[in-house]
Amino acid sequence: MSLTKQKRVLSVLCLIYGIWHLGTTWTTTLLSFLQWDTTEVLTIVDLGYIQSFGALCNAVGALAIGQMTDSIGPKFMFLFATVLTSLYYIGLSMSYTWLGFLMLQVLRIGYQLDSTAEMYLATVTTESERTRALMILTIPQAASMFLGPIIASRVAVWTTLRTSQFFCGLVMSAFLVPVLLFMLPTTHSIPRLASARLRPQDYWPMLTRNGALREGLVLRALLVAAYVCYELIARNYLLRSYMKGAGDSAEVLIVMGISLLATQFAILPILQKRFTPKTLLQIAITALIISYAGANFTTSLYQFLAITALQTGAYAVAYAESCTQITSAVERTDLGKATGFASMTQWLTHFVIPLYTSHLVQHWHYTYAFYTSAVLMTAALGYVTAFAKHSNARYQTLLPSMQVA
Repeated sequence: MSLTKQKRVLSVLCLIYGIWHLGTTWTTTLLSFLQWDTTEVLTIVDLGYIQSFGALCNAVGALAIGQMTDSIGPKFMFLFATVLTSLYYIGLSMSYTWLGFLMLQVLRIGYQLDSTAEMYLATVTTESERTRALMILTIPQAASMFLGPIIASRVAVWTTLRTSQFFCGLVMSAFLVPVLLFMLPTTHSIPRLASARLRPQDYWPMLTRNGALREGLVLRALLVAAYVCYELIARNYLLRSYMKGAGDSAEVLIVMGISLLATQFAILPILQKRFTPKTLLQIAITALIISYAGANFTTSLYQFLAITALQTGAYAVAYAESCTQITSAVERTDLGKATGFASMTQWLTHFVIPLYTSHLVQHWHYTYAFYTSAVLMTAALGYVTAFAKHSNARYQTLLPSMQVA
């Protein structure tokens, strides 16, 4: 693919990613308040079951959509994800009970745009370019972290919380569907044999015969398990104790956006020039260990924001490296299945960890959740250092010269 077309594809993908994450941050800003505004107070265990069931639905959707992406192409799956997620966001604005929130999680079967974007990006980049390109996608994600909370809170002030959430679903679909239909290029054709039928049995040979893929999936599982254990308590317990209004929630998202931009433009280029991918991954995991363990010692919102900044930047780099390894481990015709497998691993982790974390907090103390995250990252560091064999597959390759158009 020519560099000009590559830049055009990446620019359109950045636009799609930005609109998608605008809806995500808009909803994230309001979700805690929507879950407070219920007919009965939801406990941390109630929220854990909602999160787990939603993650299970995500896992089911990941396998199906991963296979279907290879079979019928990414454009249709982008549209499918957009429609179901928009319905999910609109449904949140109308839910007042635990059962209502639980049933809405079925629509998260279609919450797969991120994994589809990973697959699509792998068709227009080489292995040496992929981590950098994935980090470029954090630019619109960071912008959405600035705009999403501002728009969500402004609309909520002018109307109501639920009206703001309702508009979120409408706005996301209204802007995203035309971009997908008229601006997203086709990067590769789908062979007729591949589109003949769905073949979920293809997943097992991929897992048993591909060591690099297994390695990437183990790393993804450890990263996500630690993140979910941290994020569920940080958002639903620790942040609530510091937060006095929607403005504080917006501050957290803005700090995350600044961290992503600083990582992309200032930190990552320096680290990529000086270290191998494996060393870069080890540095990111070490920073995650510090942030997860340090969360136990915060006593104010601003200390929590400092931990959030470190955790966000480090997690973005580690996650991008895991994405690169997974998509580099398979042929182009299996990219959808590989990213679907990774997404399924991720969402099954989302299914198990909230159950563990919510009961841990209810019967013990929330600090154990943060220590669990630190222990998981320590295990990941040991795994990468002692057992990983494919992390340096891209060593001594040139950094890409892509710039956002």
